[in-house]
Amino acid sequence: MSKNNTDKEGLTADDLALIAAILVVIGDIVALWAVIAARNENVDVAPVAASISRHKKKPRKRA
Repeated sequence: MSKNNTDKEGLTADDLALIAAILVVIGDIVALWAVIAARNENVDVAPVAASISRHKKKPRKRA
């Protein structure tokens, strides 16, 4: 007996394309979250780095 198109098992190309699109969106959201977290981390660290860079060390005298 021949099989109908409705009897196919597995994923179709449309299903795979939809799953791929969902994974891309999830990846973009995670990347955006990482960028926002890094930006917030840089804002917290910037005043400390600025205060450290203001203190100039005296040059060492060479013998």
